[in-house]
Amino acid sequence: MSKELRVLLVEDSEEDSLLLIRELRRGGYKLIHMRVETAESMRRALHDGEWDVVISDYRMPSFDALGALQVLHETGRDIPFIIVSGKIGEDLAVEAMKSGASDYLMKGNLARLVPVMVRELREAEERRTHRLTQDAVRRGKAEWESVFDAVSDLIIITDADGVVLRCNGRVSAYFPGGYGAIIGRRIDEIFFGSQQPEGKLFRFLHSVQSEADEDIRFPNLSGWYNVASYPMRTEGSNRPNLVFIIKDITKRREVEEEKRTSDRELLTLYAVAFRLQYTKGVDKVMGDLLFQLHNMLQMDFSCIHLFEDDKLKMRASLGVSPAFEKAMKTLPRETQWATLAQAGRPFLGEEPDARFPARAKSAAIEMGLHSWCTVPLKIGQEVMGVMTVGTVSGRSYSDRDVFLLCAIAGQLAVLIDNYGLYDKMKEKAEELYRSKEELKENLHKVKRANIELGRLNTAKNNFIGIASHELKTPITSIMGGVEFLLKYSGIQMSPEQHNIFVSVYEGTIQLRKLVEDLLSISRIEAQGPLAQKKPASLMRVCREVHDLFALPLSERHIKVEITGDDVLVPVDEAFAMLAVRNLLENAIKFTRDGGCVRLTGRVLKQAQLKEMTQTLHTFYPSFPGNVAATEKYYLLQVRDNGIGIPPDERVRVFEKFYGVGDIDHHSSGATAFMSKGSGLGLSIVRGIMDAHEGAVWVEEAEGGGSTFSLLFPIE
Repeated sequence: MSKELRVLLVEDSEEDSLLLIRELRRGGYKLIHMRVETAESMRRALHDGEWDVVISDYRMPSFDALGALQVLHETGRDIPFIIVSGKIGEDLAVEAMKSGASDYLMKGNLARLVPVMVRELREAEERRTHRLTQDAVRRGKAEWESVFDAVSDLIIITDADGVVLRCNGRVSAYFPGGYGAIIGRRIDEIFFGSQQPEGKLFRFLHSVQSEADEDIRFPNLSGWYNVASYPMRTEGSNRPNLVFIIKDITKRREVEEEKRTSDRELLTLYAVAFRLQYTKGVDKVMGDLLFQLHNMLQMDFSCIHLFEDDKLKMRASLGVSPAFEKAMKTLPRETQWATLAQAGRPFLGEEPDARFPARAKSAAIEMGLHSWCTVPLKIGQEVMGVMTVGTVSGRSYSDRDVFLLCAIAGQLAVLIDNYGLYDKMKEKAEELYRSKEELKENLHKVKRANIELGRLNTAKNNFIGIASHELKTPITSIMGGVEFLLKYSGIQMSPEQHNIFVSVYEGTIQLRKLVEDLLSISRIEAQGPLAQKKPASLMRVCREVHDLFALPLSERHIKVEITGDDVLVPVDEAFAMLAVRNLLENAIKFTRDGGCVRLTGRVLKQAQLKEMTQTLHTFYPSFPGNVAATEKYYLLQVRDNGIGIPPDERVRVFEKFYGVGDIDHHSSGATAFMSKGSGLGLSIVRGIMDAHEGAVWVEEAEGGGSTFSLLFPIE
């Protein structure tokens, strides 16, 4: 496969250029070439393209090889430059080679051209690789130097005797005089000055032959430092140089010290809490607490005062002299000590001062009191006393000590308060025991009463069921007899007699409806309706119910519209018909003559049902827990344009025997469907929808009236 070669020819003769091109192609090269014969055209060619080699004639009318070399050198590129001339003297060839030509050959000896080309291209590649390597070494060294100086730790390289040979820039930032004042000095002199070095690393520099590590404090620097040393062996030396890496660990040591202090405080709090938990009696608790504090916090004396009867009384003490105890036994509330205690803030001092009770000062001085601290015993803002601790040594109390003492005092205050509550609770316990016995007796009575109520309720339901059942036969007989007299007997009656029989007939119809409702509600209360679900069309159910009311609807000129999705819904058809019948009957009852009732049905998705959550929560606080979880539901609505239901009565209409509207609607039935009814119809509807794991609710209809909604799950 031919090798591609980019050749720039500096030649005025096109024939000679062709000879050169033919020779190179015979050597197996695929050429990309350009011929130039002036300095300007050569500059332009070098600027516009990349070239592997420049082949130049020595002498041309307006240009020559030395000028071409000068143009090439101006670009700074390392490209082989070969001179090919018809004739050239030895002195001119030497001059050209000194000027930077790679080689020269005669035009009569072009057989040397390809070998010279191969050699010069190889040497040019080697020079390029060498330059790249040198550049990488220089960059690597510069990067290493930057990293060496950027490291936050102090890095120092010394000889075997500890004399500094080199350091990073961080070291000069710690010591005045900069880099020049550090090089050549002993490392122990830099860090310790004239003082004796601390730590094995600096005291035994000559013996350091392996890695070492220790934490040191330097007199010339603040804080703590970790010093690690590593031997660094160099060629031609039997004794290794040393590398010291010095890290500022002041923050770490502070954190460690803080942790040790916190651990000690937590141990103290735990020990105090543990002992207090298993100690009985307030005085015993306070004595044990003081004993624990003396052991853990190195205190010399302590005492606890509590407010009792407007006085501050000492209840426990440890390490105090008899004279001090006598002087501090009882302090009036108005003394400065008691006043400070009531403020609920800690106070402390060195030696007895003006805040100390005057009569206790001399006793405190005799004990050798040096420093003291008083902290409040309080719960919330209520102060119940104070705890005082003191030392006879030179130790003073820090803010952290005060914080710990306040925490312990807070625990003690809670415990003292709990013991007070315990005494009160003992009194209450006896009272509670007596109340418990009374409650047991009352519960027993309530239980007996509930059993009796259950028995009476069962008897009531049985009675209603039996009575209703027994009433159905005579009611049917009455209705049949009256209907026969009115329609088929042929007896001539006066208008007054006819109206009387009509009233009897309609009253008997209402009585039959009441008996049917009583039978339904007694069955619901006894065991709940057991829905026997089968797929059915609710639109068909609505039409069948409508047919039952065809006569009264036509008499009152009430229009009924039935529209909606005619899909199969799993329902107990008998119960569904009863629910629709009760709602349609109510709608007819409360709709004026000539009005309109609409029955509509549609399929709802679960997301659409969730949009009704606010409305349904009013009727079912547990929604959606009361409704069967499924993807689809069927919503059947009965809408009328009657008198409507006030908002505050919409939930109550589903209660038994509850009626809506004015008492005037309780007519005897001079016009069909004008009476209110028994108040059981909607209660029955509610029971039926519960059996279907659905829901029923009522809203105000658009334009007036009411809209009752029945929700059936489509399982």
